[in-house]
Amino acid sequence: MRATGLLDHPFREAYAAKLGALPGATQAWVDGLRQTARGILNASGLPGPKIETWKFTGLGDLAKVPFGPAACAQDIDVRDIPLGVPRIAGARRIVLVNGVLSEALSDVIADPAGLRIASLKYLLAREPQTLKPILGGLAASGSLPLAALNTAYMADGVVILADKDFPGTTLHIISIGAAGSDPVAFHPRHLISLAAGARLTVIETHVGLPGQSYLANPVTEISVAQNASLKRYVMVADDNDAFHLAAASVSLAAHSSLDAFHLGLGGGKVRQEVNVSINGEEADCRINGLYALNGKQHHDLTTVIDHAVPHGTSSQLVKGVVDGASHAVFQGRIHVAKDAQKTDARQLHKALFLSKGPAVDCKPELEIFADDVQCAHGAATGELDPNHLFYLMARGIDRDAARALLVAGFLEDAIVTITDETVRAAFSNVVQSWLKRRTA
Repeated sequence: MRATGLLDHPFREAYAAKLGALPGATQAWVDGLRQTARGILNASGLPGPKIETWKFTGLGDLAKVPFGPAACAQDIDVRDIPLGVPRIAGARRIVLVNGVLSEALSDVIADPAGLRIASLKYLLAREPQTLKPILGGLAASGSLPLAALNTAYMADGVVILADKDFPGTTLHIISIGAAGSDPVAFHPRHLISLAAGARLTVIETHVGLPGQSYLANPVTEISVAQNASLKRYVMVADDNDAFHLAAASVSLAAHSSLDAFHLGLGGGKVRQEVNVSINGEEADCRINGLYALNGKQHHDLTTVIDHAVPHGTSSQLVKGVVDGASHAVFQGRIHVAKDAQKTDARQLHKALFLSKGPAVDCKPELEIFADDVQCAHGAATGELDPNHLFYLMARGIDRDAARALLVAGFLEDAIVTITDETVRAAFSNVVQSWLKRRTA
């Protein structure tokens, strides 16, 4: 079913007029990717409410905003990283403003041996063949409509290439959204490729400045080769008038691992979609998450884990709290192919209502075509247990403090799944700040 509205905006024509100026436009294979993406958009549009995986996250309000290309805005000047962005000790900061790499705000550090970091714009213009094996293959299908939108208009992003047996480092990608006098849209494309045996930790922080609305539409393509390991931690704390629609595709080879955590604390309408293909035996995927919503915020975490081969493992734990008139969505689908025997896949989602106004939609799915597997999923929503509240109050703790302790304890189960101690402490502090603001 084709959705109408967004694709009929003037910003679409503005982008189309600039296609010749996009990086890599003179490369036939890059132009082919963009043409294919535009064909997908023309044929199916963006997803409407009749698309099952988008039924809880409508884009009708998005279609009402007259977004223009961020690159065309003349009145945007971001000179500092916003307050509230956590400082991760030992992590190199890579900063983007409206999807474009900012050298002025990024840490200027020489790449260690075995690791290359570059902007997508630079490589498309000067070394396009470097990108040909890794750009477009994982996110080109029509099953990811926002990836098609991104592919049609991608102009910059971060490219991270780790050589064989790279011993590891920590990178912190900070994406700042900022609109001037008019709403803007930007579509960064990030590529992460780990060769055999490589190790890497990547933190992503998405924040925004108050003002006009903006649309952030990032796509990340990740390839993790045999025996390689990636830790990826994502925090979305955009401005409350912002739209953040992100998609990531991950390919895991034999004996590789992905350890991911997604934290949702801000944004008017947020969707984080993660698709993982377990293509090698003994690969391990962990996708955990936490959301804390207030006001009219909307957050959708959608995951698809495809076990294509035997002896793969995956686990998911997502917990969240909702307040005000907010709306949370968790959709988790686990697919186990016929030949994927000895798969072990588990999934759990729990949500806590802090008031009577919010809503939570949860849709766990198991598609199992193998007969020798261990798979399970569970979901629960509810309010604070009054007996637990009474227990704390009976010991001299006032009601607000008792509620805060119970909420913090509920969320702690998710936070402790972050295996990197420095990131765990930083994310925990951010969540604690959210709880303090709510009770202040």
